[in-house]
Amino acid sequence: MFKATNAIAIVLATIAIVSFCSCSKPSSPQAASTEPPAEEQVETVAELTVDPAPAPKIVFDETFHDFGVIDDTKTVQHDFVFWNRGDATLVIKGIRASGTGASYFEPSKYEPGERGVIPVVFTPKGRTGHQAKSIRVETNDPKTPITNLRISSDIFSVVSLDPRVFRFEQVEAGSSKTINGTVRLQGEDFGVTGIEVLGDYVSGKILGTEVIDVADETATSTEIKITIHDDAPLGWMDSKVIISTDNPKRPTFEAPIWAEVLGPIHVLPAKLPLGVVRDGVQFKRQLLLVSRTGELINIVDWVIECNIEDIDMQIVPNVPIPDDGAEIISLVVTGTGPDMIGKLEGRIIIQTTADKRPINVPFHCIVRAVK
Repeated sequence: MFKATNAIAIVLATIAIVSFCSCSKPSSPQAASTEPPAEEQVETVAELTVDPAPAPKIVFDETFHDFGVIDDTKTVQHDFVFWNRGDATLVIKGIRASGTGASYFEPSKYEPGERGVIPVVFTPKGRTGHQAKSIRVETNDPKTPITNLRISSDIFSVVSLDPRVFRFEQVEAGSSKTINGTVRLQGEDFGVTGIEVLGDYVSGKILGTEVIDVADETATSTEIKITIHDDAPLGWMDSKVIISTDNPKRPTFEAPIWAEVLGPIHVLPAKLPLGVVRDGVQFKRQLLLVSRTGELINIVDWVIECNIEDIDMQIVPNVPIPDDGAEIISLVVTGTGPDMIGKLEGRIIIQTTADKRPINVPFHCIVRAVK
């Protein structure tokens, strides 16, 4: 009995030593013939055994939460609870959410046995149907450095509008154009009470309301129309319609209106994006005026309206315009980023020989501080 036990010990010890040494030196026949006694091998293994270094271990009570069916007017929250089940300090390095508002509060370090919470806030406004989002949590846990938390929900709209944006695209000058839309409200007791269009040259009207069944539920459906008038100015138009309802969950909501009114000249782009400009840094963007009729055009005057003091526009150098005009005129807008951090908007009003009506070219930019 003693020999059998000793034989098992020898086999286990040999395997342990071979495994430990295989990373540094290959075995040889000579080494095999000069092995020390088994008792010494077991002692050597015991001396080389090192306890693992203390390490944190993050453990969540759950990594998935389903909010169920909610309407798009509600903001919901769920707290993901976690624990440090290791024997070293746990550090939350970062939290990144996809399509959610995930907030994290101090402390960011948790001692062994300490509890923490990651509150996740989800606002479904503007979304419908099934939604699934994830939150990435990065820690110093050596075995689980990344944990992905997941949430899901099924969202129904208290109010929906089709289309969400009234895109008129291009409208010929001197003509009107209409787009119809449909407003739906959950329940037969609610409906549209009024519409208001902001801006000139655009109007809105309620055409009628009826009760309908949608997915085994009752709703009201209201038809509206938005019209661009025939006296709209040339160039790009930005407007919006505000729709009022008697539903206390969504008393008002709005939708943008976009249109480009075309005359004998086409401006490219119709709405000039200056992009991101830096405080005190120069910027430059190009505009093209293209004759749609093939007739020669010339610029009479232009005015720039905005909060940027150092901004100007000029005809591209080395591209002279003949006295009788040209079919294409290239312009450059230059300026220096102001010290007003944030979003800025303005417009360029261009008067040409092709039409008595000026062309409206809006522009926008985001001003950021120099890094």
